[in-house]
Amino acid sequence: MPIPLPSLDDHDFDDLVGEARALLPVLLPEWTDHNPGDPGIVLVELLAWLTEMQLYQVDQLPQSHTLNFLRLLGGPQWSPPDTGGLDAAVRQSVAALHERHRAATADDYEYLVRTTWPEQPQAAGLPRVRRVRCVAGRNLAGTDPAAAAPAHVSVVVLPEPGGTADTHPLPTEALTTALREFLDPRRILTIRHHVVGPEYVDLVVSADLALYEDAVPTDALADARNRLREFYDPFAGGDTRDGWSFGQSVYLSEVYAVLEQSPLVDYIENVRLTRTGTDDGTDADGIALDAHQLVRLTRVDLVGYDSYGRTHPSTWELPA
Repeated sequence: MPIPLPSLDDHDFDDLVGEARALLPVLLPEWTDHNPGDPGIVLVELLAWLTEMQLYQVDQLPQSHTLNFLRLLGGPQWSPPDTGGLDAAVRQSVAALHERHRAATADDYEYLVRTTWPEQPQAAGLPRVRRVRCVAGRNLAGTDPAAAAPAHVSVVVLPEPGGTADTHPLPTEALTTALREFLDPRRILTIRHHVVGPEYVDLVVSADLALYEDAVPTDALADARNRLREFYDPFAGGDTRDGWSFGQSVYLSEVYAVLEQSPLVDYIENVRLTRTGTDDGTDADGIALDAHQLVRLTRVDLVGYDSYGRTHPSTWELPA
């Protein structure tokens, strides 16, 4: 709700005439005719009318004053829009006040990279940033990313894939350098910021699938495999299909839920999650991820069992 403008003087015609008549017995006692037909009263009313018009002008804000105030808000380079007049200039300035120009919180960093960065001239010719995550209190570009780093902020960016085979891209050095320079004048003075790519956690999923009688084993296994790949996709995965979230842990229950959606699979058994590079990557019901990590499905080992008890093994690996 806008703040109401104050009234610098709220006297009107009746107040001025009444005050003048009240002073007549004190200042000029011999003036006894105070009726509207008296020439002196006519003159008092005329002056009251002129005064009321002047008071009205006092409460008005000239257009030049408004433009000067808007120029003060927008800086010396500000200029009013070519069309729309004063109302358009006011709307433009008020909208600019709601824009974030500085990064004080993690959400501010993400907003600037997601919304303001694409409009910058430096962004031309560089890969588009599809997703961004800000991790406060960490130096992910340092030698020990897991250590706490007060006054450090790491901005994790996921760029547009370079091609169909580039399913889990990393930002180029040119992109991270440009983003770091873009954020530098917008950060708080005491904050050190870093721009890095996500760390991918390689995941292997294995499961036994009991197939329906009329299911073609190759089709059933391909459908199950594609569902898992889509679910863990960094751009179109997750429950909301807008990309696997940064730091979102992987659970056995989710694998069961994804595979059970296949119309060719009766039930699922022996689901196992393994983090590549470890002897046993299963942590209770799943694998925990850090705030800057994304899951990368590198291998799927499935065994289908048809109604005759025959096994149909299938293995898929992410191309190197």
